[in-house]
Amino acid sequence: MIVSREVGTYEVLLVSHYLFGSGNQIGFVYLYDPAGAYLGYAGIITNGSALPANTQSPLGDLAVYFHETELVPILDTLRNEKPVFVQFDPVLKWGSIGTGKVPVGEQEPAAP
Repeated sequence: MIVSREVGTYEVLLVSHYLFGSGNQIGFVYLYDPAGAYLGYAGIITNGSALPANTQSPLGDLAVYFHETELVPILDTLRNEKPVFVQFDPVLKWGSIGTGKVPVGEQEPAAP
């Protein structure tokens, strides 16, 4: 069964010389539900490095990993879309950050 949780807020942390993952992790996007409870993080890994396995901790926290080229699209999705969900498949081990159903042709309201 796919684990799916709505994201309400997020924090971004970019790091230099982080020792986990042989120094290949350059950032975190921490994810929180609409009530502020911690959901987990998207780990940002340098391009060309192997991605660690996506995981779910015994407490339910998710860790999903993306290459650094995906950081801007992830942040764009978090900033501009609603609803946004983090998902994890515990059998196949894939993880994602994406929207729920949104109307086709959705646009920002015109400026006054």
